[in-house]
Amino acid sequence: MKVILGAGGQRWDGWTATQQSELDLLAPATFAQFFGEARAEAFLCEHVWEHLTLEEGKRAARLVYEFLEPGGFLRVAVPDGRHPDPAYRALVAVNGPGPAHDHRVLYTLESFVPVFTGAGFAVTPLEYWAVDGTFHSSDWDVKAAPVYRSSALDHRNAAWRDGSGLPGFTSLILDAHRS
Repeated sequence: MKVILGAGGQRWDGWTATQQSELDLLAPATFAQFFGEARAEAFLCEHVWEHLTLEEGKRAARLVYEFLEPGGFLRVAVPDGRHPDPAYRALVAVNGPGPAHDHRVLYTLESFVPVFTGAGFAVTPLEYWAVDGTFHSSDWDVKAAPVYRSSALDHRNAAWRDGSGLPGFTSLILDAHRS
């Protein structure tokens, strides 16, 4: 079973889309009820973790780890606090405008990885902006667990992909593997 946590309107073939009412990252009982004795092969969670406090995010990472089968992974994406565009950072800021009004954390690679390693995951960064302002993207399999707000899929990055513009929207994306 492959499960999208906090899917909103997002749907991907082969993935079960869930909402907070079904799987609440802060309510272990919802996971126990949903999964019973089963475990997920993979989780996908795009732009949800920033709505949790740092401590809530750590608890959520431990919960996901518990309900992930050995060898499984969580692909998780959040707004990147090192994105070079000040307009992007303002849009996704803690207590920011519009959908960001309830953002609690603006993560960087250095602050996000420990959330998952502390829960027992082995972490592989897939996309992120470094301290020096350079963008890093590994050769990750977009089809294995699609993240729309990524350099590869987000329509706002078309000019960047063809070399004529700057990145419109990227995310800090990690794969967190359970051994």
